Amino acid sequence: MHKIIGILGGTFDPIHYGHLRLALDFLQILNLEQVRFIPCKLPVHKEANIATPEQRLALLNLAIQSMPQFYIDDREIKRDSASYMIDTVKSLRKDYPDTSLCLLLGSDAFLDLDQWKDWRQLLDYVHIVVGLRAATPFLLNDILTQFLSEHQMEDATDLQQKLHGGIYIQNISQLAISASDIRSQIAAHLNVRFLLPDSVYDYILQHQLYRVHP
Repeated sequence: MHKIIGILGGTFDPIHYGHLRLALDFLQILNLEQVRFIPCKLPVHKEANIATPEQRLALLNLAIQSMPQFYIDDREIKRDSASYMIDTVKSLRKDYPDTSLCLLLGSDAFLDLDQWKDWRQLLDYVHIVVGLRAATPFLLNDILTQFLSEHQMEDATDLQQKLHGGIYIQNISQLAISASDIRSQIAAHLNVRFLLPDSVYDYILQHQLYRVHP
């Protein structure tokens, strides 16, 4: 049986309770050793970030400081090139050659997986774990349907048996909170408390982040 590390990537612009609850669900349900939050520097498939990488790292630090099993991994921030997950998982596999690595995705991210660079090769380095929220549509195209059927694991314990190569679907209590909606509300001078940790919101107010609508 191998130890398992969860990998949670994203812009985290800003980090909010949806991200944190997703990570906690995966941590507890899958018995993960840790969850590594990996903020990207230059997102390929999304609009440009509003907060700087340094500000997003500061927000992450504030958000996870009470969770010793949550870690910040800044390898994509340090990378000069755009943030491709395939490059990140290759790097992580070198750092953790004997650990099961699980790329943690929300169902919406998995639906776009075939748009990622070298997406089929991800399973050469990690498992993919998809968090499925109740009552959320999960309609895959033909390509991803075939990909899932070829690699799906039915038992979560299989994630500990193998270092990589499987896809596991896990029901979670993912919160329907959107970072873009939070930014829009702040730009409209609305109060977004209770959508993210107070320490994160206080930092946003102090530094006047997201005041201009993206």
